[in-house]
Formats: sequence, C-alpha cells, structure tokens
Amino acid sequence: METLDSITRESRIMVISDEVYEHMVFDGRLHESVLKYPKLRERSFACFSFGKVYHCTGWKMGYCIAPEPLMSEFRKVHQFNAFSCNTPQQVALAEFLKDRSSYLGLGPFLQQKRDLFIQLMDDTQFNLLPVEGSYFQCATYNKISHESDVEFAMRLTKNIGVAVIPLSAFYQDKPDTRTIRFCFCKKTETLEKAASKLAQL
Repeated sequence: METLDSITRESRIMVISDEVYEHMVFDGRLHESVLKYPKLRERSFACFSFGKVYHCTGWKMGYCIAPEPLMSEFRKVHQFNAFSCNTPQQVALAEFLKDRSSYLGLGPFLQQKRDLFIQLMDDTQFNLLPVEGSYFQCATYNKISHESDVEFAMRLTKNIGVAVIPLSAFYQDKPDTRTIRFCFCKKTETLEKAASKLAQL
C-alpha cells in the first residue's frame, strides 16, 4: 500500500480498489484497505460487495466509498449505468447488517472450509497453492497430466464430475500455467465426494 501511495502521490492516477473479500481473510491476517492510508484515500474508490459477504452474488449489490469530489463524479456514472438498486434487497441487507457476527465470522467460517479441503486433497496428486483469503483454492496438476488447463478442466468436469476453472480464462493472452481453481465454499459431503473422485486421478 505504501508503494502504491508513493507511485500515485504526485500524479493524476485514481485508484479503484476491489475490496470485496475484506472479511475473507485467513490465518489471523488483517485486510489492508486504501481507506487506512489518508493520502491514498484522497484519490481512491474503495469497492465492496454484499454479494460476497452474504453469499448472494446474484443480487449484484455492493457499495463504494470515496472522497466527496470523487463520489460526485461516481454518482453521475451510476445514474446512467445502473440508475438505482431495488428496494427489497436494500431493506434485506440493512437488516442483515445489524448482526455483526454474520460478517465478522465469515473469515473463520471459510478458513475451516479451506483447511478441510486441504486435508481432503492430501490423498491426491494436486499441488495446492497458498490461499490466505477468498473461497477459491488454486492448484497445479503437473503430476497428473500435460494437458492444457482448459482441456484438463473440461475432462475433470465431463469425466470425473468435478467442475473447476482454468486460470487462463482470466487472462487476455491466455497463458497456460497448468493451474486450475477449485471452490471450497461447499457442504462438507460435497467436498468429501469431490476429493474422493480426484484421488483416483
């Protein structure tokens, strides 16, 4: 954050900070926000998501924090882009926000899921990469196959019955690092079943 601050301080650069995983931090770590740094805050839009926090990503509801001059311009964009958000969702989220434990307990809840998934994957040949937040676990599969990540992901989904995302899908130039992404925010029995299938590879 200090490096970002120094890079942008004497410039016209505005920072859009995607902080939707603010409560999904593991291993005793703390979320770092642009809002904690006064000079950085002056030129930043910090974006948050109720969808991630309350497991309702389909609602597409969130909020943005920025200094008043920036928010004045932000509102113009919002006016002609989304215009407004529906009232029932806003009322529901306002009610949920009254219970602080629901979002403050999100990190420990998901860390238990992550730790269980890591334990279950011990019997597979996947190499799990470190994950300190989110509800996704990335893994390489060099010991299993030399297929591209897209081919491997399709084979896992069709033949094994475990859906994964190839990491190359997130890049314009589609680099193939033979890395895939699992989602561990599932029921325990679902994770157990998936790991059992993956152990057969």
